[in-house]
Amino acid sequence: MKIAVDAGHGYDTPGKRTPPLKKDLDMNKDGIIDIKKGESLREHVAAVGVAYLLIQELKRCGFDTLMVGFNDNNPKDDKDIPLATRQRSVVNAKCDYSVCIHFNAFGDGTSFNSAEGVEIYIHDKYAKASNKFAKAILKYLIKGTKQKNRGISKQSLAMCNCNSLNVKAAILVELAFMTNEREATTMVGNAVFWKEAAQEICMGICSYTGVKYVKEFTIPTKTINKKASKENIIWLQQKLNALMTGESFIPLKTDGVYGSRTRIAVLIYWEKLGWNQNGKNNGWNAGKGTIDALAKGRKV
Repeated sequence: MKIAVDAGHGYDTPGKRTPPLKKDLDMNKDGIIDIKKGESLREHVAAVGVAYLLIQELKRCGFDTLMVGFNDNNPKDDKDIPLATRQRSVVNAKCDYSVCIHFNAFGDGTSFNSAEGVEIYIHDKYAKASNKFAKAILKYLIKGTKQKNRGISKQSLAMCNCNSLNVKAAILVELAFMTNEREATTMVGNAVFWKEAAQEICMGICSYTGVKYVKEFTIPTKTINKKASKENIIWLQQKLNALMTGESFIPLKTDGVYGSRTRIAVLIYWEKLGWNQNGKNNGWNAGKGTIDALAKGRKV
């Protein structure tokens, strides 16, 4: 199955951002201030944060994917693509389902207010199986960070139009309110929440489609080779599947066996990164450099 993941709007789309923040914001909790006091957080930054992680979640679970409105985890070079163009890309890719990621707003956008919660939209006329699809995903979204459940709403939105998208079901998820100060700082601008939301959406998709959800393992601390734990080898295989692109790459079986196909995938990953130019490393050991690159999501 192929899932389209749309990161709504573009980086420079007017108005799609929080009101000026009342304090500095460190989105990744790495000690670096991402948004300074008095500045606004753009919706597209958070949408890509979730959408990119959702793509990795879906790939790990065996789905084929399509990125719409973004092409990597850098949101700053993404323009606002017309809705008709977005729809056409989903149709041309022959997707089965479509998920559009957004963050909500209420009021004039210049000040914070009390509107809050998570909500999913489906099309009011051309929904097909979207209501059941939305229910499956909302079930998981409300299990995580405590939020008001605003339920499922119907509206004539382009990225929910199953006929125009030619999909079995399509939803638009409003994960939190940019105009709610608490949600803006703890959800919209929080990379931990992005990860949680991506996992919950993927769990809902897996539940609806009957696909087993594959949990992501923790980052290994030791070199991964044939003698490594099954969990660490699966982590390596999952990350290679998520980050290797191109029609020539056949996803690895995540079986925890460091065999010849995993070895070759490691060699190809190194080659794409410009590593191992002398060919001395045979690919049977994925060390700290490889683990760090995969953990940071260095896509090739």
